[in-house]
Amino acid sequence: MSHRQVKRSRRAVRNALVTAISLDLLAIALPVHAQEQAETADTLEEIVVRGVRGAQEAAIDIKRNSAEIVDSIVMEDIGKLPDVTITDALQRVTGVQISRDAGEGSFVSIRGAPQVMATMNGERFLTAENILDSTVSFEDIPASLITGVNVYKSQHAGLTDGGLGGLLDLQSIRALKMKDGFTLSGSAQAGWGSIVGGTDAKVEGVAGFKWSDRVAMSLAASYSDSISASSFQQTEFDWTDEFSSWIAPGDLNGNGMGTAGPPATTGEGYVVPNGWNSFVNSRQFDRERLGLAYNFNAQLSDRFELIADVFYNDMDEHQHGQQLFVNGNFGGRNIWGSYTAATGDPSILDVIETDGLITRGDGGVTFSPDIVRSGIGLTNGLRGGVQSTFRDTNAVNTNLELRFGGTDDFHGSVRWIHGKADRNSKAMTVAQQTDTSCVVRTVGAACTNLNPNSIPTTNSYEIQQSLGSDQMNYVIGDQLRTLAQSPAAWRLHSSWLESNFTSADMDVFRADGTFKMTESLGLDFGVRYSEREMNEERADYFSPSGLNGLLAKYQEIGYGINQRQNTAGFNYDPLPFYRLDSTALAPYVTTVSDFNVGGLTTGFPFINTESLENPEGFRDALYGEGQYIAAPDRTFGVEEKQSTLYAKFNYNFELSDAVSMSGNVGARFVRTEITVFQNLTDPTLPNFGGFDQRVLAGVDPNHGAYLDLGDVFTSTERDKLLPSANLNFDFGNNWRVKGAYYQTQALQPLANLGLGPITYYNGEDTNAGETFQRVSSINRLGNPRLKPWESKTFSVNVEWYPRDNTILFAGFFDTKVDSYTYNRQGTDPTAPDSDGVVRRGAVTNDIAQGEGASYYGFEFGYQATFDFLPGFLKNTGANINYTYTPSQAGKDAATGDTIILADGSEAPFNGTAEDQVNLVLFYQDSRFQARIAANYLGEQYQGAVSHWSFSAPNAGLAQFQESTLYIDAGVSFDVNDMIQVFLQGSNLTEEAPRNYVQWGGNHTNWNQFERVVTTGVRAKF
Repeated sequence: MSHRQVKRSRRAVRNALVTAISLDLLAIALPVHAQEQAETADTLEEIVVRGVRGAQEAAIDIKRNSAEIVDSIVMEDIGKLPDVTITDALQRVTGVQISRDAGEGSFVSIRGAPQVMATMNGERFLTAENILDSTVSFEDIPASLITGVNVYKSQHAGLTDGGLGGLLDLQSIRALKMKDGFTLSGSAQAGWGSIVGGTDAKVEGVAGFKWSDRVAMSLAASYSDSISASSFQQTEFDWTDEFSSWIAPGDLNGNGMGTAGPPATTGEGYVVPNGWNSFVNSRQFDRERLGLAYNFNAQLSDRFELIADVFYNDMDEHQHGQQLFVNGNFGGRNIWGSYTAATGDPSILDVIETDGLITRGDGGVTFSPDIVRSGIGLTNGLRGGVQSTFRDTNAVNTNLELRFGGTDDFHGSVRWIHGKADRNSKAMTVAQQTDTSCVVRTVGAACTNLNPNSIPTTNSYEIQQSLGSDQMNYVIGDQLRTLAQSPAAWRLHSSWLESNFTSADMDVFRADGTFKMTESLGLDFGVRYSEREMNEERADYFSPSGLNGLLAKYQEIGYGINQRQNTAGFNYDPLPFYRLDSTALAPYVTTVSDFNVGGLTTGFPFINTESLENPEGFRDALYGEGQYIAAPDRTFGVEEKQSTLYAKFNYNFELSDAVSMSGNVGARFVRTEITVFQNLTDPTLPNFGGFDQRVLAGVDPNHGAYLDLGDVFTSTERDKLLPSANLNFDFGNNWRVKGAYYQTQALQPLANLGLGPITYYNGEDTNAGETFQRVSSINRLGNPRLKPWESKTFSVNVEWYPRDNTILFAGFFDTKVDSYTYNRQGTDPTAPDSDGVVRRGAVTNDIAQGEGASYYGFEFGYQATFDFLPGFLKNTGANINYTYTPSQAGKDAATGDTIILADGSEAPFNGTAEDQVNLVLFYQDSRFQARIAANYLGEQYQGAVSHWSFSAPNAGLAQFQESTLYIDAGVSFDVNDMIQVFLQGSNLTEEAPRNYVQWGGNHTNWNQFERVVTTGVRAKF
């Protein structure tokens, strides 16, 4: 039995045992509850229906009463958070920033750090979206299953470690806090997007029954079926000048020729946004979500309480996308024509003047370029394709907790959490283009033109492109557009299908106690043990190639001829060939007329991505029955075992009649044992001995398949003491000053630990007559011995509560990141060529350990209900906050080199915006509610860019996302005490995030999200 089979067998037995024990405990507990219903008169707090005003006031109370620096989101009603998704609601919190996927909130960062720990009811849980990472995404969790979220910006020893920026603790329903008897609430809603047609549907409900003050249960459910869309445009750099060695176009802008170099700065050089990977991509996201949350809550006796939870969520997502490459030149370069005196049309219409010199990345001259913002070019054809991604994710988390209180001075709990999550993803790409394909089809024959109606690559056609402020504007000339509208002009170039299966299992056992030592001093203590097993399995789909019985991944016509591994001397390719007018493709072809890009009119035939629901079936129909072959270099597993002890002293002292001091101080000792499972591969073995010989392999590992040469297990063990302290001073009833210090750690993203190395070779002979392939680059993006991310944070907050429902606060925080990772570019002079001989080495891309990074910031906030104002204004309120968060990258832990950008400045540490503003205004009277929310993010650093035509020293030229402003709004009306109707809209202004490189206006990509309007009805009984 293999390693993975043993693991799966153990997992199946354990899951069955988990289910059996859970059901047995519930069966035992039920009659006990019935017997003891009459023995207690305790009344627990009921869930209160609040509305937007009450939700804000409840969040203020949580912040005020917490010993830590905490912000909270509280449900407005049973099953209703203030925003559509959990992540959207979190963006309103001071210092919390989110990223977006298809317009919905996805990943979360706190105070400048994306390494965030997420817990549920105080303990770790699993979601399918973040199995392999230390980041947090709630895309697959319906917001209606959550009653609130506490955002811990300072931590104490009793919290689970794992987040640098902070910790998000999701709260679920506790049935004993519901009203007596039967409770039922539900909603149904429909939504519409501004880009894609169709209607989104969602139904949600919460049902609960409280037999007495001693026993209750509840079930929350949510089902939604939604369609959303986005349009993504990207430009890639290229380079040309009036004396180019590749293209000599002459005068590009109509002002006469410059002076021939060298140096090139004496001529006119241009960086043009029309390189090989310039494209537009229109995507549709179909998401079907199901969520269930069950709670059984019972007071077994005066001293014992039982809590049992099951939390299940499932998401089935289909991403459909068509992509058109807008440079279209098959030689890899756009052709820029000379100024035309007859028409007065220059090739270069508009430029961005730049300062300073940059160096061409191919070792060419140093020059001061102009950035082309608008121009008229020529192309000899078009490329395009479709991308379909299918994701099926599910997770189940169970919690069984027994709380006990021995005396008034002591209480505690024992708890067991089990989680399981799976993510199954398939990515299908089909590439098409308009060029001629001449391939030898039989032994000894001449090549055959398989695409006689193609657009001849010997001709050139006019295209125009400009870098707009909101989107890329792209115009295809009439002649090219007419030719490209014919299906016979397009051929199927290739297709590929990649599958990733990711799974995780987790068990947590913990015991916690609280001992009251004196009226002013108490002790919290506990032990915790957890196990997590995570696996990533990658496989690629291979179909018959028609060459010597070999298999091929890409099915690329002509590729298999005379490949060195196992088709050397083989001079013909019998692989099936298809044009878009082929009968076999008729069920799969559609016409695409709109990419949501200004000026772009197409009407081009494309493979219909929505017809690829069975991607394996599509490949089999064209090429014969295929099979998945594992990719051992991208298959790995990680087992983590953690043992934790913690102790925390809580204190509360009256220093005078007006001043009191409270807080906690403690430490958490964590022992972490990690075992990383990897497959051994070696692409440098002579005669391609490291490759699967069944596969038609070319010059790069993407076309081939590495052989699994054995298993490698790497074990590490680390002990870490994590101190924490929270100190609060209360001045009267209205002022509180909070100070905090804590240390924390976060496990590396598991891909950083488990990915295997990948070696790439040149595609052509470097020197005539060579019988080997020269190594070009090596990716080493996995290292099982990497240290965790580690940080130290100091925070201080000043909070003023002039009224019960009002807070004004200001805070400062400073975080030092002692350990982190980043991608480092370099060279390896010892890397051998394909014959095992070391010659010139290779370029390397490594996952590297960094140290000494930092980020700090200031935050300000104001929340209030204006019930002191006259008239209708007393029903209004506001939540306003601002965060300033700059950051600085550190240095390489091995070399000590500081990471510097091309302009000499130190690179930022992360991709969060330095400036963030949230503004929420609301109105609520006895029956009507209205709310408008604005979220502003300043420029966000997106990393450095280095390209052959646009190179720079050190880390490269800085790329930024321009500032964004998202506006959401909603209204609701209570028809009566039971029925409410509502209308809400998200991204009302259709905000489109834009990236630029180094100079404002030098845009490189745009991402257009749609506006979504939703209406529905809620009922409660």
